Amino acid sequence: MKVDKLHIRSRFKNLENVKVDFDEDHLMTVVVGSNGSGKSNVLEALVSIFRNLDLGESPPFSYLLNYRLGEPHKSNQPSDRWMEITIDADPSRGTLAKQYEVSVRDLLNDAAPADMFSEAAVGKIIPFSKVKRDREGNAAYLPNYVFAYYSGPSDRLENHFKKHRTDFYRRLLKDELDLKGDIRPLFYAKPHHSQFVLLAFFLSEKDSAEKAFLREHLGIEGLDCIHFVMRQPGWAKEKGELFWGARGVVRRFLDELIKFTLSPVKVTRQEDMSLTGSNIRNEFFHLFLPDVNALRDFATDLSADELFKMLESTLLSEIISEVSIRVKVISSKEPLTFRELSEGEQQLLTVLGLLKFTGGKDSLFLLDEPDTHLNPSWAVKYLKFLREFVPNHETSHLLMVTHHPLAIAELKKEQVQVMRRDNEQQVTANMPDENPRGMGINLILRSDMFGLKTTLDDDTNQKLSARNALAAKETLSKDKIVRQQGFKPEDEEQYLARLNSELEKLGFNLATDDPDYLEFLRKKYHEKNKVCS
Repeated sequence: MKVDKLHIRSRFKNLENVKVDFDEDHLMTVVVGSNGSGKSNVLEALVSIFRNLDLGESPPFSYLLNYRLGEPHKSNQPSDRWMEITIDADPSRGTLAKQYEVSVRDLLNDAAPADMFSEAAVGKIIPFSKVKRDREGNAAYLPNYVFAYYSGPSDRLENHFKKHRTDFYRRLLKDELDLKGDIRPLFYAKPHHSQFVLLAFFLSEKDSAEKAFLREHLGIEGLDCIHFVMRQPGWAKEKGELFWGARGVVRRFLDELIKFTLSPVKVTRQEDMSLTGSNIRNEFFHLFLPDVNALRDFATDLSADELFKMLESTLLSEIISEVSIRVKVISSKEPLTFRELSEGEQQLLTVLGLLKFTGGKDSLFLLDEPDTHLNPSWAVKYLKFLREFVPNHETSHLLMVTHHPLAIAELKKEQVQVMRRDNEQQVTANMPDENPRGMGINLILRSDMFGLKTTLDDDTNQKLSARNALAAKETLSKDKIVRQQGFKPEDEEQYLARLNSELEKLGFNLATDDPDYLEFLRKKYHEKNKVCS
């Protein structure tokens, strides 16, 4: 799955008549811009588009979208499915069939047009009935999976995934799922998934890239123990039964788990159910796995991704109340609870697990500020981390929104889209003027990607501006005035001497014996004063 271009024509939040070029030739595209410029809305628009296509519902707004499915043609590995899909959608056209105009081009046999917005981009017309997902779960013209993650507290992005989650939940209760292959086509990752990722990473005894990553970057060298707290779900009809009447894959999972736990205990206690403190009495089942070997014995017939899916499905069935994991760390003789890991560490595990265990061919990953809690050393390596965990680069596309300049330091300009909003509130998206790669943090911040005039703090910058303006003058005034609160009245010569002394301590020297620099300053401030006078 490679997204090429999106044209949002009618209004979606603050986006209207906005064109975004995602550059389908790379694994990832990163969107930057100031707050309120519409970065997150672009990702949300894509989620909304693919949600409605998948469910066969009316388009959420008028748009033109171009994307590619399958693997690019290779001389030694011919592809059986490499096509470009253009969707022209408008909810004002009447019937559902008329609201979508879908054309498909065979990229192995057709020359690609230079511009998808031109008439040359028209391919074979496909009726919308063949685009939406059918009853067997097939959708030949849609991405296999759309995954999203947002690090903030808002549920605006998550809300688009509720229908797919509910449908998956109903099939789960009816025992209609095969977790060796089934996962929701639209999947939203949440913080609790990070613990499932950790368990899946340690399922195998063999060394792996995932374990090496945990040791090197998180200092985690092993699992100590796992404590599951199960709760009686709201749908329970057999309240006296061992697992309250659970069926299907969840029941098989629980029946196998209990065989390897130490002294399982059922208790009835109060359960907090609201922010006001009101609660109800409910039944809980404590299941304790004493070490990683017990986990491996329990899941001996499961692959890592199957374990992840089973844990996630059991959580979705409302039976898992809590999972408490203790980990062995390099920095301490005593194990730590998973919750003692930093927010950045937990966040990183969530995203990497999303890529590792839920990805596959023709996958689209949408990450909204996933690097919020990362320190600078991790932020600069973040895209490298993601690249290592994406399972299929040829048929996956990762779109990410960030405010962190270090996150784009290794990219080419084609991989970046800069969102801006002008004085008339019109939003635009464009490729930056220069490649971020090789610019360094200061130049990136002062480039058109972030637009800072200076990377200095305001106080130091004001002192530098005042010092340079004084240094550019031919003669300094003898009039004494109060230059700064807390200082005695001083003339310009005294003021300049004080500024030089303060700035020299910060490493900013004025080379008074450099006539070329002084001439530059004089010209600069002379021209500035002429304009202002």
